[in-house]
Amino acid sequence: MKIQLTRPWVKALSGLFINMSAAWYATVFIGAIITEVGDIWILITNLFFGTMCLVVSVRLEEILENE
Repeated sequence: MKIQLTRPWVKALSGLFINMSAAWYATVFIGAIITEVGDIWILITNLFFGTMCLVVSVRLEEILENE
């Protein structure tokens, strides 16, 4: 079954993923500052998930532009 998303839902999802990526990036900086010694794997994981959220957001924006 194909999922049909209307334009407002796609725009809302795009905004959600932008906010999620900002939160992931914030955990990188705040975690490194508070602990003073950030575990490198945790920092890399947070950067990865932040980047993936941005990629999803960009793909959603492309869907909006193509409509």
